[in-house]
Formats: sequence, structure tokens, C-alpha cells
Amino acid sequence: MKKTLILLAAIFMALPIFGQQLKFSNMIGDNMVLQQSTTTRIWGSSAPNAQVKATVSWTSSSFSSTADNEGHWIIEITTPAAGFTPQIITIESGSEIISAKNILIGEVWLCSGQSNMAMTLQGGNGTPVEGSLDDIAMAGKYKGVRYINIRNESDVNPRFDCQGSWVEVNPGTAGACTAVGYFFATKLNEALDVPVGIINASWGGAVIDAWMSRELLQNYPDSKLETAGDKSVNAMYQPMIMYNAMFKPASKFAMNGFIWFQGESNVTISRDSYADRLCKMAELWRKDVGRGDVPFLIIEVTPYDYYDGNYGLQDETGPMLREQQHLASTLIPNAGYICTNDLAYDYELSNIHQAQKRPIGERCFYLAMKLGYGYNNLQAVSPSFASATVDGANITVRFNDARAGFIDYGEFEGFEIQSSGGTWHKAKAILTRGGVVLSAKEVHEPIAIRYCYHDFMIGNLKSNAGLPVVPFQHTLQ
Repeated sequence: MKKTLILLAAIFMALPIFGQQLKFSNMIGDNMVLQQSTTTRIWGSSAPNAQVKATVSWTSSSFSSTADNEGHWIIEITTPAAGFTPQIITIESGSEIISAKNILIGEVWLCSGQSNMAMTLQGGNGTPVEGSLDDIAMAGKYKGVRYINIRNESDVNPRFDCQGSWVEVNPGTAGACTAVGYFFATKLNEALDVPVGIINASWGGAVIDAWMSRELLQNYPDSKLETAGDKSVNAMYQPMIMYNAMFKPASKFAMNGFIWFQGESNVTISRDSYADRLCKMAELWRKDVGRGDVPFLIIEVTPYDYYDGNYGLQDETGPMLREQQHLASTLIPNAGYICTNDLAYDYELSNIHQAQKRPIGERCFYLAMKLGYGYNNLQAVSPSFASATVDGANITVRFNDARAGFIDYGEFEGFEIQSSGGTWHKAKAILTRGGVVLSAKEVHEPIAIRYCYHDFMIGNLKSNAGLPVVPFQHTLQ
């Protein structure tokens, strides 16, 4: 009899655990960073139609909501100014109560794209991140930098939740953080002296259509919506599935900006409409997050031998996609373009994952400070082609965002002039107060010019701030 009573007592004690219905979303939990000084959303599950109340450690106010018929609830809470004091959020429903602890308030950014964004600080086999050993070993000096890696999952319908958990950066955990996101976050952390949270939602090889909604993709006849969910088609080529399973649920989280590193897979797929797609995607993402025109940073696809004899590719395939990326950055409000043309070594001709991730993250940081934090005086924008004037066989090229001029290396690589016969010739470039003057002894009647307009050509024309000129091609009038 005594054994029976003990067994029954154990069963009754266990019932609340096994019967627990009140839960936070996977994104809402210990160690997270919440966007400062705004209204953000927390969400989770409970009994259907249950009342759920949230209390927070930074104010005496409480916040509440009612779950829907499926037990999904969303509560809007207001956040204070950034700080390093750990905070707590407690939710309760009926007799159930749970808490998320060690929360910091600061700046939250989303990093998304394909493998160059997914690439971790520790790198991979044959794809190292330059200097990462020291960066990982010294990660403990950054207080308040945290990240969450959204698990790669797909769905043909929008999900309520996604998978992942927040991690504090230290020498034991930094290696698994997106490298670009890490270098961006640590610079922002130092500059603003606030906690920084990185949400990483990336998928190697993914096309842009995978990150767009069904409604948007219906406007593109080549979107192949019928392949979504088709197991015979590689997931990275399926439309909308990553938007539905990864971005859409994460978009309830308040974010202060986006960093987009994608496009290699679109060099051969929907390239000519890439700018339009990216503009529409950026608009959709901002609408979902609901915080207006927060910065949208676009990282240029890496120098790489896209022309390898496959798919009938041409040596200008990569530059064509880069043109689309740069065009999108000029059309999307409050967007910025991170040129990476100078960040490849000769041996990386056939390695699409360049080792120099630190400069990419740092250039994202410079643009974020300019576009998102009010430091408009920063020369954080790469110079881009503005105009060209022909004077006989000489061409004077002028650039946007080059008011402080260029670094004078004496000789410049990457410029070419096309003759009236259609042949391209290497050009000599001379810096002047009016811009850059080009000439080629073989060309007397120039009809076009270009700069680093190849899959893999490393130029050296840089602004006085050290930022590379955006590759371009221009037909002369």
C-alpha cells in the first residue's frame, strides 16, 4: 500500500511537467537580445483561447494577450534604452508560469543569404576565415554580443515558429557564429557600447525566390512555384520555402536592420530580374517586421570563376549580377551596397567562399553607422560610376561618392577600353582633379569602357577611405 501511494504521488507531481502547455517560442528565451526603445513582440503557445500575461523586470507594467484556437499567442511589449543589466520576462496563464532570463536590451540585426553568410567564424574544410583563431580566442572581450542560428527548415505555408536558441559569444561559442555577422556585431558593440544580437537565417546555395512570399512570386512567370515542396527538387532552388519556415516566423522579432549576402546562385537563374526581385523582397521583409525603412545592406557577390565551361556561362555573368545588386541598392530606400571586389586572393579563383570576411563585416558596420545611427559624415559608400566624357582617344570618368578623391597607387588595374572594332584593350588610368582619365595606345575611337567587369578581376582603385570602386561597364555616346 505504501509503495502504491508513493507511486501515485510521483505521478501527480509529474503531471504539471508533462501537461505543461505554456511555452515561449524557440526564439524567445534565455540569453536573447531585444531591440531597444521600441515595441517588440514575444510569442509562444498555451492552451487554446487562454489568457496569457507577461511581466518584465524593467517596468511595473504588464502586457497581455489571448491565445487563438490553436493555442498561439503574441504579446507586444515595450523595451527600454539599451543596457548590460540582465533582464527577465515572465509569462503566466492560469496556474502555469515560466521565465526567460539573462536578457539584454540593445541592437538586433538579421543576417541572411546563402553560404557566404552562413559560413561560420571557424570556417570549414578548405574554406578558412582569415585570422579566425585569434578572433575566437579573444571573443570573451565582447560583452553583450549574442547570436541565434535559425535552423534550416522549409515549408510551403508560413509557420508560426522557427527553431533556434540564443548563444552568448565567448571563446567556446564564437566559432559557430556567422563570420560576417560576428565581425559586424563586434564593431557595432564597440562603437555604440550596447549589446548586439545577430539573427542568422541563411541557407547555402539558396536562390532569392526561396526568401520571397507566394504572393510576390506570382508576379514572376519563371518562379516555378509548382516546385515548392517537391522533394525531387533541391531545397535551395525551391521558391518561398525559406521565407515561410525561417524568415516569416522570425519577423515578429523587432530588428533594426538587414544584411543580405546572396546572389551567387542567381548568376544563372533569374539574373535579369534580380534587382526587381530584391526590391520587392526588401519591401516585404520591412513590412513583416513593421519598423519602417530600417537599413538594408546588400553585399556584392564574391569574385569567383563563374565561367567554368558549364551552363554556357560567359565571363561577364558575375558582373551582370553585380550590376543588378548595385541597381537594387539605389532603388531600395535607405539601402547600402558593400563592394567586395578587392577581397579575394589569386588562389581563390575557384573558391567561392573568400577568406576575408572581417573587411566585409566591417564595411557593413560603416554603412550601418551612416544609414542607421545618424553618422551621415562617414565616407562609408563605395564610389560608383557617374559619367564619362570623350576627348579624342581619352575618356574622363567621374564617380559618385568620391568627393575626397582616390588613393594614388601610381598604376591602376582593372580598366579596359573597347575599340570601334569591338576588341577590349587594357587601359592606362591617370588620376586628375576631374576624375580618372583613361587611354589605350591601341584605341583611337573608343566605344565603351569597363572596370573589373569580369567574374574574377581584382582592381585597385579605392576611395581615400579605402573602399573599392564598384565594377561597371558603360557604352560611350
